[in-house]
Amino acid sequence: MKKNDVWNEEINPDFISDTLENLNTDVWDRGYYKETDDGIWYEVYVVDQIKKKFPKIDLNNQDQNKIFEKFHDLKIDYYMSDNQITFFSPKKNNQNYLDILTNILI
Repeated sequence: MKKNDVWNEEINPDFISDTLENLNTDVWDRGYYKETDDGIWYEVYVVDQIKKKFPKIDLNNQDQNKIFEKFHDLKIDYYMSDNQITFFSPKKNNQNYLDILTNILI
């Protein structure tokens, strides 16, 4: 499955639904992932304490954009309503973007 096939219901009817284990409970309420040929999609949900610290993620804000610019395909459409952050971690970069995001939010 290719990176964007994760959103194709015919190819991947469960979307991003594999449960992440061993999440930092100071930051994350729960999380899911879906591995593709190109990398890994993450869908993670911040705890209320983090939401108080970061009530809004505004990529139009220059400071916040700089913080989150390294994340690929960052989707924050449901952050305000559901505490959800979705992003892609490419295999070729060889970095753990979930750990990076966790450290940013702590």
